[in-house]
Amino acid sequence: MWELPNPFLNEQGEPVPKEDWEKQRRYLRKILTEDFYGELPPSPGNVQAEKEFEKELWGGTALFEVYDLSFGPEESVHEKTAVIRPKEGTAKPIVFCGGYVDEEIAKMAVSRGFLIATPLTDDAAPDEPNFEKGTLHQAYPEYSFRAIAMWGWLLSRVMDFLEMTDFISTKEFTVAGHSRYGKAALACAVYEERASVVIAAGSGCGGMGSLRAWGSRFGSETGAVETLGSMLKDNFPHWFLPALQAYGADEPSAHARENELRFDANFIGSVIAPRPLLILEGLDDTWANPYGTVASWSAVSEVYRFLGAEKDCAIHFREGGHALNLSDWKVLLDFAESRLAGEDTPGDWHTLQKTDAPIARSWSAPMSAEEYAADDQDRAAMRARFLKSLENRWAFGEAGLETGMVKYLKKLLKEQ
Repeated sequence: MWELPNPFLNEQGEPVPKEDWEKQRRYLRKILTEDFYGELPPSPGNVQAEKEFEKELWGGTALFEVYDLSFGPEESVHEKTAVIRPKEGTAKPIVFCGGYVDEEIAKMAVSRGFLIATPLTDDAAPDEPNFEKGTLHQAYPEYSFRAIAMWGWLLSRVMDFLEMTDFISTKEFTVAGHSRYGKAALACAVYEERASVVIAAGSGCGGMGSLRAWGSRFGSETGAVETLGSMLKDNFPHWFLPALQAYGADEPSAHARENELRFDANFIGSVIAPRPLLILEGLDDTWANPYGTVASWSAVSEVYRFLGAEKDCAIHFREGGHALNLSDWKVLLDFAESRLAGEDTPGDWHTLQKTDAPIARSWSAPMSAEEYAADDQDRAAMRARFLKSLENRWAFGEAGLETGMVKYLKKLLKEQ
């Protein structure tokens, strides 16, 4: 079985110490730029906003507004942005890539002190193979970024706009998206440090779904899963750099040359670390690669553990398919609220536990001698508890005789 690439190895193939992690982040981001997203232009520094529409909602407690953002060379790039916010006071900003938010969800978010800003990216970067006709490529033809990275870059321009207003309570932004827009939210966070909380739902291939490890909820290489080749060759050649097509198979749920890539989805999360990251998934969303997403999350969590932030890398699964529904949004808001408050409280999500087995990797974070000793003590305590459970559960008869299997397991554990 292929394994995910090790994010702890530097350009010379040597393990990085913790004090060099920022340099390692830049190296991993460089790989993603060269091999995956393409080169992005710098911030234009000239965002302008004109309000085009305003409507009061819910008895005058909230506002729905539409702004036309313009920026870039000669302000030639335009980006419509919808904002739903409390009418009075300030709110915590969520920059949501996706275009549409159900009214019940928006009402819940506003009632909890959030605003949602949603860009409409079709004019600037259309979701079409001929995306070059969009105003963003026309303004920056010398840059190689493609649709997913373009949408991520456009999310940053929404942040530029919101920072100019008086209705946000913090410049710590929550960036979120679902499906292809979940990929875009991740791409934004790779380059945008203002993305303080990052939430990707059903992002699949090109998002948090591993390119090497894939499968349904039932395990490795089960079910019909979108893979690199089926995404770029069959459906969306404009999303990522065209050279990637050579590494993917011509049909879904098949391997080709993905193991030759320098990166995988775990590099995306590794660059985002240690900022809070939440992955939302549906157990029946097989096309989005649930098995490979867990593999990526596990690998990314190892980076967060290395940085002392393992409680900030979380995953949430629910029954159901490819959607971002009301229950997902409740988890999204709970996570964003707690992390923006500087809390690492548990919620309806899972974070890395010592009992979690690694998936599709044999590597782990580099440890100092002291950390290794402490980890060894923890493992010894776990073995002792398990041995005790064997004695309590599997002893039988008045003499407390043990089965041959129990004796073998106890002997094996004591030798570890």
